[in-house]
Amino acid sequence: MIQIPQSGNNLPDNSRFGLFPSQFVEAAILIRRMGRLEPFSFGERGYLRRIYDTPSKRVLLKFGRQSEKSTTLGNKALAYCCIRPGFRVLYVSPTNTQTREFSKDRLKEPIETCPMISAYTDNKLSMNVLSKQFINRSQITLRYAFLNADRVRGIATDFIMIDEMQDILMELVPVVEECAAHSDYKMFSYSGTPKTFDNALEYHWQLYSTQNEWAIPCYKHQMVDTTNNKLLPYWNILGEKNIGKTGPICDKCGSPIRPDDPSAQWTSLRPNPDVPHPFEGFHISQLMVPWIWKTAEGWKDILHKQRTYGRQKFFNEVLGESYDSGIRPLCREDIERCCIRDGVGDPSLFDMSERALHHWEAQSKSTPVFAGIDWGTGENSFTVMMLGTYYNGRFTIFYTHRFVGPEVEPVVQMDKICELIERFNIKLVGTDYGGGFDRNDTLMRRFGHQRIIKYQYSGTKGRTCEWDEKQHRYKGNRTAMLSAIFNTIKREMFWFPPWRFFEDPYARDFLNVFAEYNDKMRMTVYDHAPGSTDDALHSLCLCFFVSMITNPRPDVLVPMKEGT
Repeated sequence: MIQIPQSGNNLPDNSRFGLFPSQFVEAAILIRRMGRLEPFSFGERGYLRRIYDTPSKRVLLKFGRQSEKSTTLGNKALAYCCIRPGFRVLYVSPTNTQTREFSKDRLKEPIETCPMISAYTDNKLSMNVLSKQFINRSQITLRYAFLNADRVRGIATDFIMIDEMQDILMELVPVVEECAAHSDYKMFSYSGTPKTFDNALEYHWQLYSTQNEWAIPCYKHQMVDTTNNKLLPYWNILGEKNIGKTGPICDKCGSPIRPDDPSAQWTSLRPNPDVPHPFEGFHISQLMVPWIWKTAEGWKDILHKQRTYGRQKFFNEVLGESYDSGIRPLCREDIERCCIRDGVGDPSLFDMSERALHHWEAQSKSTPVFAGIDWGTGENSFTVMMLGTYYNGRFTIFYTHRFVGPEVEPVVQMDKICELIERFNIKLVGTDYGGGFDRNDTLMRRFGHQRIIKYQYSGTKGRTCEWDEKQHRYKGNRTAMLSAIFNTIKREMFWFPPWRFFEDPYARDFLNVFAEYNDKMRMTVYDHAPGSTDDALHSLCLCFFVSMITNPRPDVLVPMKEGT
């Protein structure tokens, strides 16, 4: 039996009861139904119990819309904070609006309406939108991170919940995970509704999860288990083929099936069980939630959506499955047309040989040279440096370098960068603010802040790029800046080294990027497929944009300059 704390120091250590989160939730959480509060029950939600109680420290949830994903996250956060004294949960979503809605609907509501939960709070503790504190010293912190993770850095936590992961850039995930670096628990829950196959949610599902699906039996046709000499039912994994006229059907014979069948169970579809998979993954679609498949109106709504929704929307929202619709902003031909080739320029000047570099070194005495540095870690991203200048009227990249192997070491890397800056008398260096605070500081101390220019991407709408006087760096709309680069490439306004030198890895970085419209942000977002890199693209962007400080390009855009 669960004891309810009365106040302050009377709080019992619930961890000694050996409670599972699902047991606490059933005893403590009340939900609204038909205008009244009633206890939360797993009776119709048998498939959720394992999601609440799994011993796995890494969980991946791939849900269709309106399938209790947010309710599950909120209930688990409250359960762990009440059961385990001093437990810290960090919830992260892509936008401020999503975080506030989660705080209000999934945390504030049960805290105020459930007596057992409210007993863990008092009016002396923080209970605002971004922080929920409990009298056993547990705490839920809420933040959002869309294009950068600045709001999350430095928050120590035990349990990280990343929600709507399909809308969060892959490169931000390791930064968020660092918040649990010193925790004894180190628990992670990633969740969302799929979009395309090129996002962080689907990437983790395919490569690093158990791919658990809810298997539902059909007894109309059975298979023989020769090992145990008995008959086995045919198992269905819910998908579009299971949509019948009045409810779920077997995809083999068309007979009715029930997602709440007593024998229904989670099964792993992991293609190779010998490959380690750190995430226990669960897929839930609208076809299995009781308030849809058990009611005539709910199922009619499924049939209506199947007829009227576009294919991507139906797969994403209803089935909770990815559907490939991402648009690549560049194709190979776009990049090749910008590459120096026979009959166009002198290819020997772009093979990055010593002879070629001596030419550009001499040229730098009369023509300004610019550099762009995108910092990387050497694991899922790499530091890339590009040098550019004007050649026959076009902005030209004559030198590219990706730092790999021994050059990943900070000292070796910095020595090489400083050598290049001095050798080519580089006028301005555009650097990535977000990825290299310490390295930017080293460069600024050596070459001065007027020569080392920092750029920070943001998701805010407005000017493409403008100078922030207070923070001494340029801030630019990420989508707008990259769009300018893509358009400039498509209009053949760059020169790149010959294709044989530029293809791998630099051009491949360009081609790894895809465009996707984000409904919540109401803007197109550029991202790269998880497991791939896009560092060279950002290096080019920094190099070109920093050149526009002294060589404005009104045919591309006019960034706000320092001091204006």
